[in-house]
Amino acid sequence: TLKRSELEAFFKQANQACQILQTNLNRASELIRSFKQVAVDQTVDDLRNINLKKYIDEILLSIGPSFNYSKVTIESDCDEDIDIETHPGALSQIISNLALNSVTHAYDESSEGTIKIKSYQDNDDIIIEYTDDGKGISKQDLKNIFTPFFTTRRGTGGSGLGLSIVYNLVTGTLKGNITADSEEGKGASFRIAFPKKG
Repeated sequence: TLKRSELEAFFKQANQACQILQTNLNRASELIRSFKQVAVDQTVDDLRNINLKKYIDEILLSIGPSFNYSKVTIESDCDEDIDIETHPGALSQIISNLALNSVTHAYDESSEGTIKIKSYQDNDDIIIEYTDDGKGISKQDLKNIFTPFFTTRRGTGGSGLGLSIVYNLVTGTLKGNITADSEEGKGASFRIAFPKKG
């Protein structure tokens, strides 16, 4: 015979299972929506009005699986009320390339670390500040990081195109500028500035 306590325990477990299922389905739906939007933006990069914080969060969600086997986390600190007209596909590629570049070059496989992305408005410009706390870049290499095919990981997965693409997208598509600063052992930082209206 079924005891009341057993039935109540079953209902409790079933309710928890449903909540977990609902949470995971919502997350899957969110991931698919972000993948679709970012994929479309990267192939059809028309000017579009976006909320910068929401869009950066979508980009980070879409590249999240690349960090599944890494101990590196990404923190986003973006003003919530920045609505801009821009090329979102370019923005997506810039953030993605910077993040993947950090994972490839700034950290060893077992290294823990934090990447921080901050954005805010400065008069008519949008500023994105990107920093990691990885190995840093030597002064000699820092001068060449935006040069096409320059890489410190030749033969081990580095193409030397990631930061060159970032530079061209910032200066060409977004009509802005990008600067880099780093010190060996103290991480690297990038400052991107571009007009609020594309």
